[in-house]
Amino acid sequence: MKMILGLDAGSSTTKLLAMTEDGSKFIVPMRMGPMSNHKSFCAALSRFAADNAMTEEDFLYIAVTGSRATNAGEEILGVPVRRINEIEAMAAGALRFSGQEKGVVVNMGTGTALIYAEKEKAPQHIFGSAVGGGTLLGLGSKLLNTRNYTEMLFMAGKGDRTKTDISVADLDLKDVKSLDSRLTLSNFGKVYGNSDTNEQDLAASLVNMILEVVGTEAMLACRSVGCDTAIIAGALADIPGSQEVFDLMGNLCGVQFVKAGMSTFATAAGALLCAMEQ
Repeated sequence: MKMILGLDAGSSTTKLLAMTEDGSKFIVPMRMGPMSNHKSFCAALSRFAADNAMTEEDFLYIAVTGSRATNAGEEILGVPVRRINEIEAMAAGALRFSGQEKGVVVNMGTGTALIYAEKEKAPQHIFGSAVGGGTLLGLGSKLLNTRNYTEMLFMAGKGDRTKTDISVADLDLKDVKSLDSRLTLSNFGKVYGNSDTNEQDLAASLVNMILEVVGTEAMLACRSVGCDTAIIAGALADIPGSQEVFDLMGNLCGVQFVKAGMSTFATAAGALLCAMEQ
């Protein structure tokens, strides 16, 4: 049986995911660097096929989406390309792998896209945010003396952000019953003049700040469309500790944060699903 390849060509990374043309079986997904030109798409297909003991002839077509999708051309190594709208792919993948009927999709990639998705309806792009994985890599490279994404997350897991952030617990706000003591009042608010801050603490504070910004945006987006469910997807959805941050924020305003399964590859999977419906 022929395979269909979903390819999410993002600004920072490329995600590949294949399934049988009847949708009954998925192949282990692969993550690679950004696709800068058509030749890089060809190399990605060759590597994915080789790693799965396949050839280009095993693919019926390739469903391509993402900000770099135009570089794919009309075919990749002779395999026809179907270009899929990125918003539609994000919505389809997030709904499928979260098990939700509707919700605000919070796709955390290089930046963050927020989309209202509901089954059997066209998705609605609410707004986008410039805060995301690119923020982590950019600021992290300056604050943490590393350009390695995995190392940044490892450092964050070892750090203590209470040494760098000012939280409700640091101030006498007992009269404000709605404020959880863990809530941040000022990201990096303790760093100025503090010589004891180390890179691990900075990493923890940086990751937390990004999650809080995205969480706040998700809550506002939910409020704008009258929805109480935020579906978290994208490469940053798997950051350790993210669910704890989102749950804390969600409890403040009655929003449920649900993480989509295979979150990193949800958009690539969504491209497959959309292509099959065409």
